[in-house]
Amino acid sequence: MLKVYIQQLPSLPHIPLLYPNLGRSEAEGRIDFLNEAFDDLTEPLVELVEDPDKADYILIPHNFPLVKEKGEYLQHMTDLSEDHGKRVIVFWHGDSNSEVPIPNAIVFRTSQYGYQMRNNEIMMPPYTPDLLKDRSLQFRHKAEVPVVGFCGWAKYKNTKNRFATIARNLLVDFKRFITFKFHLAVHKKGISLRMKALKLCESSSRVAANFILRESYSGSSHTIRIDPKEGRQQYIENMVNSDFPLAIKGDGNYSYRFYEALSLGRVPVLLDTDCMLPLADKINYSEFVCIVDHKDIRKLDQKICEFYDSLNEEAFVSMQKKAREAFETKLNVRSFLTYAVENILS
Repeated sequence: MLKVYIQQLPSLPHIPLLYPNLGRSEAEGRIDFLNEAFDDLTEPLVELVEDPDKADYILIPHNFPLVKEKGEYLQHMTDLSEDHGKRVIVFWHGDSNSEVPIPNAIVFRTSQYGYQMRNNEIMMPPYTPDLLKDRSLQFRHKAEVPVVGFCGWAKYKNTKNRFATIARNLLVDFKRFITFKFHLAVHKKGISLRMKALKLCESSSRVAANFILRESYSGSSHTIRIDPKEGRQQYIENMVNSDFPLAIKGDGNYSYRFYEALSLGRVPVLLDTDCMLPLADKINYSEFVCIVDHKDIRKLDQKICEFYDSLNEEAFVSMQKKAREAFETKLNVRSFLTYAVENILS
């Protein structure tokens, strides 16, 4: 078993990798239902050692956003790494794509853009609950037109939110044109991309829109404007009753909805904003994901329709099976962390 040395900071929750060793922490952040993702994480994947010389790695035991401003602590862990000749493992679960300022670190992260990907970074799926738990896999069958689903935040919360989004997008465009780096369009706000995609699909005869649009983030009881359990049930049923759930980034360049759709055996439509997907060298995502480049967002309905029309009934059902299999064997919390420990870090 992989041996790691840690030094915890008091009062900060530890990362899920250590739940079997140290007990479960309450998930930090604003996402309800997140703790359901760890129900199967019961057996230790690493061994904690008290002597760094006996460790394979130095492990930062906290999600990096919680310690990134704690310079003295990070310097101490860096010194330990250098003194004992061990690499440092970091988990960054969140929206940022900033660099981890620790030499010789191995960084597992949820959000990154392909053009910024660093050699020491490894993409990980967000901590995603298995939405198929306590229910059976229901297959969608071919129909005349595909049903595109979305339930979530896709309206401006208020005037301030509207102008802040517009200002951010104008700044992105300004940077693109003065630097001739047109790929920077991928940094536009996720909500504006969602609104554009949803408006197109709603007005299209090529696809059937199954949308529930909200004016606030509905993954948290602090921001959702209806009963959280009711909202969660609507969210799940919307995906179950859709052929293609739309997965478009939020503030970070990744989507929980993408992995939740896979857990339900649904074929997500991923708007590719230079996304980096976990284990892309091991998983052939094109076998169960409809990937549409962000530059083709104005043709999104056409791209979905062409993808759907290229499949017969057998192929469509097979895709749904493969989507579920990918989540079950590689992309849920337990399976990904197991794979990372046994194959990436060993």
